[in-house]
Amino acid sequence: MKLVVRSTADAASVNIVESLLRMGKWEEAGSFEGAPVLRMGGSSVVTIPVHHLYYDDIDDKVEKALGERPSLVIFASRHKSASNLRTLTVHPIGNYGKAEMGGRDRTLVPAAPGELTMAFKELVKRAGGLNYQISLEATHHGPYLRTPTFYIEIGSDEMAWKEPEPAQVIAEAIFEVLIGKVPEAPIAVGVGGGHYVPRITDVAREKNVAFGHMLPSYALEQGWSPETLQLMLDATPGAKLVYFHKKAIKTPILREMEAWFREKGVEPFSSKDMEGMEKAVNADIEWGLRGK
Repeated sequence: MKLVVRSTADAASVNIVESLLRMGKWEEAGSFEGAPVLRMGGSSVVTIPVHHLYYDDIDDKVEKALGERPSLVIFASRHKSASNLRTLTVHPIGNYGKAEMGGRDRTLVPAAPGELTMAFKELVKRAGGLNYQISLEATHHGPYLRTPTFYIEIGSDEMAWKEPEPAQVIAEAIFEVLIGKVPEAPIAVGVGGGHYVPRITDVAREKNVAFGHMLPSYALEQGWSPETLQLMLDATPGAKLVYFHKKAIKTPILREMEAWFREKGVEPFSSKDMEGMEKAVNADIEWGLRGK
């Protein structure tokens, strides 16, 4: 079961899910937290009365209430920033350090690289007419759960949270993840850049690679630790690649991290590497078609 979470304490969450529920055929299927559970095929929407950042263990609670455990959790959410830039964002969750906004200290929630990147690309595809920046974000904040999860958000002020157009675009992206097939792509983690990880965002937009957890440069200000990088790998199932925003990382630190990842069987890659991989894959496909 793929689970979408709506929080009545979050105006954008309500707005997004209202748009989602106008798509497809949703039917009541039990209750959760005193509100109806809405079901469409293998997907469900639950509503919680509190802010989702601090609502831990929703996967366990839903399993107990409905007798079925989610395989994926999507939180529809608002995004707030000091700049008030209009943004549509997608990101995995967890805390590299102290849990200041929900979740647990030094604990990452399992990422959903394929679904997260699919949602991001659907936003890019559908948001052409909106004056919104489309971006990934580095891993941050709660809540805590044990199921693959991502957040998808409208930012960054109250007016944007309530507008119908961005909510509709996000709802369409969520709907595609719920009903569509996740494209096959190599799985990667990302390191470096600011909170909006601009180079990682560019690679995710342009290349066939699915990103799980992302570690921003500000988390490396005190140096790096094997424990932090291991957190990323443990919570990004299937990761075989790592992308570094090299200009945002001091060279000695970069070289140390590259060596550490290689020892773990995770290969650093660049955009040019991806071009070579994509050409090889396309050549194999073309050869296979000729042989039919």
